[in-house]
Amino acid sequence: MTARAHDPTGCTRRDLLAALAAGLLTPRIGFAGTPPGPPAFPDSPAPAMNDAPDLHNLHPLLAGLARAHPPRLAFPDPRWRSLAEWQAAARPVLLERLGAPPAPARVDAEVRRREAREGFALEVLHLRVDPAPPIPAWVLVPDGPPRRHPAVLALHCHSGRYTWGHEKLLSHPGEPEHLTRFREGTYGRPWAEALARRGYVVIVIDALYFGERRLRAEELPADRVQPEVREAHAAARAAAPGSPAWTTAVDRMASFYEHLTAKGIAATGFTWPGLLAWDDLRAVDHLVTRPDVDPARIGCLGLSGGGFRTALAIGCDPRIRAACVTGWMTEFGRQLPRHLRHTWMVYVPGLLRDLDLPDVAALHAPGALLVQQCRRDHLFPLDGMEAAVAKLAAAYAQAGVPERFRGSFHDLPHSFPPALQEEAFAWLDRWL
Repeated sequence: MTARAHDPTGCTRRDLLAALAAGLLTPRIGFAGTPPGPPAFPDSPAPAMNDAPDLHNLHPLLAGLARAHPPRLAFPDPRWRSLAEWQAAARPVLLERLGAPPAPARVDAEVRRREAREGFALEVLHLRVDPAPPIPAWVLVPDGPPRRHPAVLALHCHSGRYTWGHEKLLSHPGEPEHLTRFREGTYGRPWAEALARRGYVVIVIDALYFGERRLRAEELPADRVQPEVREAHAAARAAAPGSPAWTTAVDRMASFYEHLTAKGIAATGFTWPGLLAWDDLRAVDHLVTRPDVDPARIGCLGLSGGGFRTALAIGCDPRIRAACVTGWMTEFGRQLPRHLRHTWMVYVPGLLRDLDLPDVAALHAPGALLVQQCRRDHLFPLDGMEAAVAKLAAAYAQAGVPERFRGSFHDLPHSFPPALQEEAFAWLDRWL
């Protein structure tokens, strides 16, 4: 029998090797980035679709590879005699694929300033972990007598807004109106503050490539700017920093430079998701050392890019006891036909050969996990979202803790409004 008869794509092994050598099999998957032109709000209408796959004639090749090589460490699976046996096999593979194993590390917190807010105190910190540059962090501490509180790692979204990081979840006096409008459209309120007033210590960091840690491409000399974004570069130089025109131009440049940043990270031998996970778990390292935090009651919560980061964090670190993933839980293989318009920040080379995203999140068991899905979220196929929730429910059932998982579906576009926040907060209240 020939190699072609074995291959569901209809390609020979020689064909596959030639495609690999030509770079034709490099996927581009992730949460939504910024399209050319002004960024679109998350509740913008879904683009019109037909049955043509995004990669047209290359789709059969990639679809065949995906079918022929399902994740080998998927859970549940009858070969695993226990949850612990599977986790012992799967978690090291996740850490290896991420390229930057986020093991606990010593974190020195430099307090830059403190301020009183309504219902909580705000600490502005730099988290220093050798050999990396400091991670800017904002810690919200509830008012009241000193005691140990439950704590939550609050993870901001991507949304194609790179000039803002923690500001998506935390308000500041005198902030620009277009920032306030964005937050209200996506979240309805600065939900990190609502969570702090509920009695949680909350930590928010600027993820790599956002806020204080963004790429400052507008500072490049004009002759070093890539041709595709020279117009945006000129617009950013001409606009007042922080203005709507400046923000749109800078975000446009950052969106374009994602692919160069991804190549730069890959050239170091690391992965972008691995660096995000490393930073997020350094924030957990800080939380568990604080005298105002109960280290046995740590939670994690985020929308979209923050939801993806939540799935990675809970897959990597069992110190997180309860979590909520909102707007980013799907089977990656189902993204392939018509949902590839996403960022480089979730590309983990080789991971899908071992673990799909629901498998990564299932590593959190027996930790409590809520997954919130938006039925009108055009960033993901609905069948992929439904299959991911079903797989997680089966995994928690096989682990003997079905009550510690819940998947909820909401007739909403991609967003995390107060109604969903209250469901998530109640989930954290129950388990922390």
